[in-house]
Amino acid sequence: MKHYMLMLGLMASSMLTTVAQPLQTRVIDEGGTGMFKAVAVQEQAMKDFVVYRPKDLLHAHARQGALPVLIFGNGGCADTSVGYERMLTEVASHGYIVVAIGEMQNYLNERATGQTESSELMRGLDLMLQLNRTKGTDYYRFIDTTRIAAAGHSCGGAQVLYNAGDPRLKTYLILNAGMGDMEMAGASRASLPRLHAPILYIVGGPSDVAFTNAQKDYDRIAHVPVCLANHPASGHGGTYGQPYGGDYGRLVLDWLDWHLKGRQEKAKTFLTEKPEGYDGWELKAKNFIDFRNVRSLWIENGDRQIYGVLNRPVQAEGRMPIAIVSHGFNGTHHFAQDYFGPLAELGWMTYTFDFPCGSVNSRSDSNTMNMSILDERSDLRAIVNYFRRQPYVDPNRIMLIGESQGGLVSALTAAQMNKEVSHLVLIYPALCIPDNWNSRYPRLTDIPDTTRLWNVPMGRRFFEELHGMDAFRTMKKFQHPVLIIQGDADQVVSMEDSRRAAKTYKNARLHVIPGAGHGFRPKERQEATEQVRQFINATK
Repeated sequence: MKHYMLMLGLMASSMLTTVAQPLQTRVIDEGGTGMFKAVAVQEQAMKDFVVYRPKDLLHAHARQGALPVLIFGNGGCADTSVGYERMLTEVASHGYIVVAIGEMQNYLNERATGQTESSELMRGLDLMLQLNRTKGTDYYRFIDTTRIAAAGHSCGGAQVLYNAGDPRLKTYLILNAGMGDMEMAGASRASLPRLHAPILYIVGGPSDVAFTNAQKDYDRIAHVPVCLANHPASGHGGTYGQPYGGDYGRLVLDWLDWHLKGRQEKAKTFLTEKPEGYDGWELKAKNFIDFRNVRSLWIENGDRQIYGVLNRPVQAEGRMPIAIVSHGFNGTHHFAQDYFGPLAELGWMTYTFDFPCGSVNSRSDSNTMNMSILDERSDLRAIVNYFRRQPYVDPNRIMLIGESQGGLVSALTAAQMNKEVSHLVLIYPALCIPDNWNSRYPRLTDIPDTTRLWNVPMGRRFFEELHGMDAFRTMKKFQHPVLIIQGDADQVVSMEDSRRAAKTYKNARLHVIPGAGHGFRPKERQEATEQVRQFINATK
């Protein structure tokens, strides 16, 4: 047994050494036009794929945090991405990691090509995420596993739709492809209901063999946001062969920046029929939130700068109520975007933000070693007070919505601001945080300098402040309506905590979602959003 374990250890050590050495590296279009010069790499650990990535991953990670991922399927379901390398390099140069099916080629027809199975798309993702988890690789902890997109050209687009149900995918890009009434690569019109995130179709006019099918898909999709971008002059071959991928490359990058990096200004490109800078293009979209009144908004709390996004209902006038949404541990402001549309329909504004030091991806401050529940409570108080001073806000209708750790912070803040906060919504609230960590570190001397939770480093202060904190005793000071939403399959926060909270508050209702865990799937998020809508209507 000892010899077997030793052999496994030697194999693992050998693997770490091997995966760190690429088989081949190429530079295309001088590395692209983005901030991070990109390279195409064939890794030992994933020989059947090409990785397009910033050459200096350490620099890219330092500048923008963990990098989003794009997985790519090729036209003809082929095992080569050489025809798309200019576009994929350009995307990578803007701070993305792209995993494309097929061994590296230096030029077209360098070798015989074959077709690939649709499962290859997700195998490439799995291999890349394995490298992200493996010490000694270039990618170790540099990938944001919550920001993953899938794209494909022609048959590669069908491969994307075949894998549409994978919950890790946050958006899809279908390039010169569409199912219509045909079947390809295991996908068909039956694949469309499995979509659970925004999707972009790009086609090249009537001469594009995919034009009619893409239009049929667009017409049939009613449950997720969908955009159809048409460039009549480009045909089925698009502009992939042009420097940096031409217009197709720019459009793909704009979409990824919007949906994976939260750059709301990019929304205008896709929600405008004739977008600026895209001459000859025709775009249409449906099922989207109207982002015309979405804007970035920084709020100060002393020397702390808080980044957030404010959504105001279109054509709204006078003083409006506002919901302020707090994300959970290591989350970001993106959590709240599901509320934009439903709350806007009710005449409510929504402000969502990044807690300083609350996440390794925080735009406010990503140093999680300084994370603090008390600082987050102070930040939320500052945000409430900021909006109370604004002439467009109804100061008598300010609602706090908090997810997980943000739920604990929202509950503590509402207790301190009983006169200023009118409603409180807690989404699988982590009210157990003080008790859990006090049990782990019963004495202050037990607290180490650094604690890692889900690979996020945290300093001593976070845990020191929890000693003596009684969340349930504090939060009962809030006297206004409360809605608590949690799934009965939550493995992180006990249902008993939410039941206890519902009894602690003077005016609270608990809604349980059967089968939901700590983090809701799309249908569960819709159910939660509908409960918030009903809560608002019932407490007017």
